[in-house]
Amino acid sequence: MKNFVLLSLVVVLQVIGNVLLSRGMRQVGGSEAISGSTIVSFGLRTVSNPWVLAGVALLIGFFVLYLAALSRLELSFVLPMTAAAYVLTALFAWLILHETISPARWAGTFAVTLGILLVGSSEHRAAKRRGEAQAINLEQGTEPRAAD
Repeated sequence: MKNFVLLSLVVVLQVIGNVLLSRGMRQVGGSEAISGSTIVSFGLRTVSNPWVLAGVALLIGFFVLYLAALSRLELSFVLPMTAAAYVLTALFAWLILHETISPARWAGTFAVTLGILLVGSSEHRAAKRRGEAQAINLEQGTEPRAAD
């Protein structure tokens, strides 16, 4: 249960942080010409935008919790479990940022998410089997042979 809560927080912070960051950067705008003064101006506008600052703060929180998840769970489990962020980011971009998301983009988002979940699920089962095999070897006092 703790792992589910941790991974859920990772997803929520990532999604909301990215949405806020995107909103702020739309307000900041870009710069056509690249020069010292435009880079400084762009940087000042960026770091003084409250949406950008809020997004960065949430993404720092996301990163800290993501590191915590990686410290206690396998990457091949963490990454697929956080794949919900792809769908939620698209949904929030549509609802909050009023982005137009084509049916093809929705289909691609769901296809990528499904693929990640399938890969992660199979890897997690394989890791579990490896762990069980190691436990049996320890009980029997034998060491597994190295793979060729």
